[in-house]
Amino acid sequence: MLAIREAQLLPVIFTFSVVLPSPLSLSRRILPRSTRKTGIMASMPERLKYSIIMFLAGGSYGLVVPLVRLAQIDGFKTGQIMATQYLVATVALSIGCLLFSRVSIGWKDTLKLLGVGVVSSGVSFCYFQALERISPAMSLTLLFQFVWMGLVVQAVRTRTVPRLSTVITVLLVVVGAVLATGFLDEGFTSGGLDLVGVLFGFLSAVCYTAYLVLNSHVATHKPALNRGMFVALGSMIVSFSITPQYFAEPLIVINPLLSLGLGLAGTLVPIVLTAWSAPKLPSGLMTVMASSELPSGVLCAAVFLGEPVSLTIGIGVAIVLFGIVASEMETLRSLRNRGKAGFTSRRE
Repeated sequence: MLAIREAQLLPVIFTFSVVLPSPLSLSRRILPRSTRKTGIMASMPERLKYSIIMFLAGGSYGLVVPLVRLAQIDGFKTGQIMATQYLVATVALSIGCLLFSRVSIGWKDTLKLLGVGVVSSGVSFCYFQALERISPAMSLTLLFQFVWMGLVVQAVRTRTVPRLSTVITVLLVVVGAVLATGFLDEGFTSGGLDLVGVLFGFLSAVCYTAYLVLNSHVATHKPALNRGMFVALGSMIVSFSITPQYFAEPLIVINPLLSLGLGLAGTLVPIVLTAWSAPKLPSGLMTVMASSELPSGVLCAAVFLGEPVSLTIGIGVAIVLFGIVASEMETLRSLRNRGKAGFTSRRE
């Protein structure tokens, strides 16, 4: 059985390393000495560049789906899985900071970043509590209400009415999320709704919105690597406080390969990429880009776990992806026009 599980884990981790940028390539931009801009990313408009980074941050969460399922098959509880994610990420980020980014952060910013980590752990805690009380489809549908919540936060902060195109994009993503979670296929359970479960599901969306917004405001003058380390530390403190018996059967010792995948895909990479891109994006666009988690999760569950994908779920995923592309359509047009103008000038 161990060999079978390793055979399932390796393609997930390999895919993760190929699809997302490697830590070494990211270090050129997330470390304090990364002031120069080179390559394809440098030629992109700033908004498009950071939108892609946020898209990758959301997409990395999707790779956690098969890893969490494998951990659950091994009999590990959600608290143990959470603690393992944050422990691996905190240790890895601490080593990275010691080797590459020895930047001092004041105690005020440190406390703020630890608070962001508490909010981050609140997302997992509320979502897992919802899963224990209501169906996975409804839990995920409630979590993805963060998409429109981000738009509301943006409107309140800027005191402006969102553009119609932005509102339509958010509605597309929300509708696509409802379809892609399989909620319409599953419907309501015969026993009725558990209101406490619904509340936890809604709170998970509130926490995720707060996490994204706080990332765009807290200690943004510091390198993303250092900020990410303190965020992971704050999450780890919370996870160990709710799982005090963790070291009685530590997942990180029993299955190091699975723990590594959980720590990388579930915490380290999304925390660093979010810390890097969030300060550069408006809240509405940020939450739309982060919704890439849903298509990524559906794809990974289908490829690595063999879970079936119904027509409704497939349509939902397509709508979410269309909404994400639509949110950047103006930027893509300007990039194309700029490319045409540059080609014309070179010919002349």
